[in-house]
Amino acid sequence: MRKNIRLLLIVGLMVIFATALTYFDSFLYHDPVVRVTNVKNLSKNTSKDQYKNTDTQITQRVSGKLLNSKNKGKTISFHNTYYKSQLTDTKYKTGQQVILAHSGHSYSPQNIKRDTSLVFTFGLVIFLLFCMKFDRKKLFISVLINIVIFYGYMQSIIKTHNNALLLMTIITALLISATALLVILGPTYSALMAFSSTVVATTAAMLLSTFILGMTGYSGIHLELNDYELQPYLSVFLSQVIFSVLGVILDETMDISSSLIQMKKELSDVTDKTLFKSGINIGRELIGPLINILLFIVIAESLNVVLLYLSNGNSVGYTLNMTLSLGVTQLLISAIGIVLTVPVTSFIASKVITRRLN
Repeated sequence: MRKNIRLLLIVGLMVIFATALTYFDSFLYHDPVVRVTNVKNLSKNTSKDQYKNTDTQITQRVSGKLLNSKNKGKTISFHNTYYKSQLTDTKYKTGQQVILAHSGHSYSPQNIKRDTSLVFTFGLVIFLLFCMKFDRKKLFISVLINIVIFYGYMQSIIKTHNNALLLMTIITALLISATALLVILGPTYSALMAFSSTVVATTAAMLLSTFILGMTGYSGIHLELNDYELQPYLSVFLSQVIFSVLGVILDETMDISSSLIQMKKELSDVTDKTLFKSGINIGRELIGPLINILLFIVIAESLNVVLLYLSNGNSVGYTLNMTLSLGVTQLLISAIGIVLTVPVTSFIASKVITRRLN
């Protein structure tokens, strides 16, 4: 107990030290950095459009002391104009550190210096992970390896100019799944069961969904409305679906497989049919929460666009059709994968567990 408290204390002190270090690291920046000491509003103008949406434009005079450059310690000021909605601009407050652009004798704001808050947030996550008693080394290793894999995936997309996007997505998804399972579960039959179940369920869901969408001619699905209208539309859409459903199916297969393994260890005479039925029962309890999680993600990702459409006088039907069609389609494909995972994982796990543990 004392050892754990001592470890948590050391990690907490390291997080505090790293956060404090980034607060005073302005000397590492090439651009001037200023600490805001005074903010005064000079003007305020409110405008209203034809749909009765209102926004207010505010002009600030921001003063502060330079923290680096040859003029360190000098008090400077600059003007900043922002809208109350802060969609593409920023409101500056006293105490913030701001990165500036220097031209002649004048300064203009570029962005807020955010490294302190980022380091603190990342450190807080690490501290909370140390509070939980599990193998943190495996988590960090799997995350780092998957980051490297994803970096290679992006480099391959850049070199091929999206010509092999779907193929590279499939290969990346297989590598990420295999890496996560091998690092977390080790080279065991449990990892093999989870991997094979994930591949079979995901493949079946994608093929079935693509067939159904092809039969309908993608009616009502606006593939061209993906972010920034990236092409090829279908490959981009299917790549998004693969990555979105992969993590959920991995979690589901691991839950079912580990539960059946534990059941076999406690009841050595249990048959594969009983294991299969137990896996189905376990999966039924997982389907609802997992689909709801994906639904909340779709709503969260599309809420800002939905509000934008509605606030500009569009009807509810048109808004939902133009903003949620892709998200709902992804949700339906993911739901098919989640449902198919239950019998697939239950069947594979019941057969493998019965033979291996016997």
